[in-house]
Amino acid sequence: MITIGVDDTDSEYGLCTTYLAATMMARLEEIGVVRGLPKLVRLNPAVAFKTRGNAAVAFTLDTDRPEEAKEIALRTVLELSDFSGPNTNPGLVVAEEVPAELTIFYRRALHEVLDVGEAEEILERHGLWSRSFKNRRGLIGALAAVGAEFSDWTYELLAYRVPERWGTPRKIDEESVWRADALTYPRTWDTVDHRNRKVVFAPHSGDPVLFGIRGEGPEPLEEALETIRSEAYERAVIYRTNQGTDAHILRAEISEAAEDGSYRLRGVVAQGAKPIEGGHLFFPLRAEEGNSAINCAAFEPTKNFRKVVRSLLPGDVIEVYGAVRRGTLNLEKMEVVALADGVDQKAPICSGCGRRMESAGRGQGYRCKRCGTKAEGKVLAAIPREIEEGFYEVPPSARRHLSKPLVRMRGEKVHPSR
Repeated sequence: MITIGVDDTDSEYGLCTTYLAATMMARLEEIGVVRGLPKLVRLNPAVAFKTRGNAAVAFTLDTDRPEEAKEIALRTVLELSDFSGPNTNPGLVVAEEVPAELTIFYRRALHEVLDVGEAEEILERHGLWSRSFKNRRGLIGALAAVGAEFSDWTYELLAYRVPERWGTPRKIDEESVWRADALTYPRTWDTVDHRNRKVVFAPHSGDPVLFGIRGEGPEPLEEALETIRSEAYERAVIYRTNQGTDAHILRAEISEAAEDGSYRLRGVVAQGAKPIEGGHLFFPLRAEEGNSAINCAAFEPTKNFRKVVRSLLPGDVIEVYGAVRRGTLNLEKMEVVALADGVDQKAPICSGCGRRMESAGRGQGYRCKRCGTKAEGKVLAAIPREIEEGFYEVPPSARRHLSKPLVRMRGEKVHPSR
């Protein structure tokens, strides 16, 4: 029994590590049996040099011909990696036994930006077979995927296009996609974005993926696949994955948040959100105790989520989830823990007619034109809050692979995006 891990074989222009792994598994079935489902392992989403979703793949092969398996795996990497990509640095790891240190390495790869030298030291220390190319960074993901153990997991079915159609527009009947979603939600999710009326389960790049269906188990994925009408696909593979689990999120104090990490931070809204050009919103979050603070951002692609952010008032206690880039936490979701009492100063109400008074002039107070009633100044009035306590999330079109959708958060007060 051997475990094979592979990473960093795609580029911004095309190809796909999961497709390479699916092809590799099919070829290896000639000399062995793939045991269980392959693992689709998402790693730190804040890594700057990732291609798209920072995913690696690992699977277990039962074979009595391990040396031949290594040769087949290596040939597949050489054939289906896009070496022309500047950030394509393939790594391939094969382990007959999986040391506990690899699981620790996987957990660190979720939260840190690791160095390839550390991966090479682990490989040498345990005598693991590997091959790597260019700057060899793919060894990090391949090694982490081999050691990955999931405390929570979901599933994704990936359908792959026939090679002759790579780079051409995808042919998918959108009506059938909406029908599949209606039949299987909430057992599947992020197939469509209801609020923004978009199909979101198919990429737009030239890579081999036709579409991907995410869900709680293989059965609803297969049910959705049977409903969807599309161009013919080469193969479809179901992966067990850490997607949709918040595995990348660390609970921390605001003062502990570091660059390129993903956190759950609790604090108090210091100021209302301010917009900048492009529709992006920013607001400062300060610690409940001490002077620590961090800027939080809801960028334009988060669409309707920004309405929730605009509704925050100073004094609201919230917990934010997201990755820190350039000193700012990019919001993935948040929990409104406690709402401040919103008050505003308004012109007084006339006791005679019930209408709001108007200014009588600078420094002259207020008066009612109809009744002649006068008042000295403004009065405090409660502001009705447009949001409630509970969890809010970005829409599927803006969701990161690892971020847990609210449909999976049982026993919590949630306000899903649909």
